[in-house]
Amino acid sequence: MIRRSPKRRLNAYLLAGLAALLVCASLAPATASAKNLPLLNTGVSYVYGNEPVEFEHTAAAGANRVLVPMRWWDVAPDNLPANWNPENPADPNYDWSFYDIWVRNATAAGLTPVLQVRGAPSWAQECGPLKPDEPCKPNPAMLEQFARATALHFNGSVPGVPRVTYLQGLNEPNLSLFFNPQYEGNQVVSPILYRRLINAFYNGVKSVMPSDVVIAAGLGPIAVPKFTIGPMKFAREMLCMTGRANPKPIKGNSCEGGVHFDVFDVHPYTTGGPTHEGGPDDVELGDIPKLQRLLRAANKAGRIKSNIYKKTPLWIIELSWDSKPPDPGGLPTNIENQWIAEALYRSWKAGVYSFFWFSIVDFEPQGLPYNISTESGLYYWNPNPHLQQPKPIINAFRFPFVAFPEKDGLFVWGRTSVYKGGKVAIQAKRGGAYKTLKVIRAGSNGMFSATLKSHYGRDKKGDVRAVYFGETSVPFPMNPVGDFIQPPFG
Repeated sequence: MIRRSPKRRLNAYLLAGLAALLVCASLAPATASAKNLPLLNTGVSYVYGNEPVEFEHTAAAGANRVLVPMRWWDVAPDNLPANWNPENPADPNYDWSFYDIWVRNATAAGLTPVLQVRGAPSWAQECGPLKPDEPCKPNPAMLEQFARATALHFNGSVPGVPRVTYLQGLNEPNLSLFFNPQYEGNQVVSPILYRRLINAFYNGVKSVMPSDVVIAAGLGPIAVPKFTIGPMKFAREMLCMTGRANPKPIKGNSCEGGVHFDVFDVHPYTTGGPTHEGGPDDVELGDIPKLQRLLRAANKAGRIKSNIYKKTPLWIIELSWDSKPPDPGGLPTNIENQWIAEALYRSWKAGVYSFFWFSIVDFEPQGLPYNISTESGLYYWNPNPHLQQPKPIINAFRFPFVAFPEKDGLFVWGRTSVYKGGKVAIQAKRGGAYKTLKVIRAGSNGMFSATLKSHYGRDKKGDVRAVYFGETSVPFPMNPVGDFIQPPFG
């Protein structure tokens, strides 16, 4: 499988049109009982390899979900056969072998597999240039046929191929890097084209397995005029909604009967830290609440059609920052540790309960300079997966923990690395040693949160950590690094 790094172009998207506004959001969360806290599922997106050890690494990072891009053009024939049945996964023109092994390896490691169907063979595209991973007007009827074949193949009936429940329809259709056209003249067209594609994809999947979860394509974060549609504008156009501050349905617009999917996905890469906000139609990490507001309004208006959820879940299937080392322009370990834990907390607080990191290992350098290659993995690159070593930042992802001094005491939040409950010791550093402030309990799913009666940290000195059955979280600083301009890919 060839891996293409969109790093240079994505950084340009993120920087284009972004005002250098530094945002420091309030650190005042609500306290909740541990037993009532919703679970934060973490995953890793784009595990391209197929060695069992790569899935073992993913599980060791504390993930319980894993995603691979399943390219339509990689499974389907290069040329349209004269006689075949595209809805039949057993048709000899299909080749599922790589993904069968991938799903087996993921499942054997205890991970829930997610297949992201993307790309299109040239014969399923309606305009040029016909690039497989940058499709131009994919044919909805043909996509529906392939979606049906995919759902059939992975429904658990094929010997040796585990069941796959989560299927995603395409990738970042608001970016010309992955979908065309975005505009026709001055008219925005990609949201309308994608609406028809996701409806077709949904119909194909649900006609076979109504219980499968269909995830809409994740949206890239930044608007670039005449080139990339901002995710908020794209979502409004796709869902036939209007209004930024108070979204509402467009009167007299039936929205082609509604938009069919179960889960919405966004990739809120930031050019700063976990509280960073973008422009009016951007969705960086600090903008998640406004996207949630739009989804709530669309649910209320009946624009989103799902046979599983009444309230549409929002997932983050891509987010990361390059690390230093190896990227000279990446984040130093101490800052990335803090930002990872805080990103997980703030996403969870905003109602995102499934968060995927991009990705498990740095991309192969291939002689490229660091400002082009991608070093956002949780493991350092080595051509031999068995020799890939974890980065220090892996612990912040595996055992997320934050602590914020407040007027009512010291607020703490986290999740145990094994998603299980039990006693968690909250320890503060005093005189060079850690001492236990209080022992609290994580709920049965591993989530914990409490406000301790303590003045610790109000002077912005020291740090706090959590300890669970001998495993220690990364200490969270009482004087956390604020927001500053930082391209996610260095």
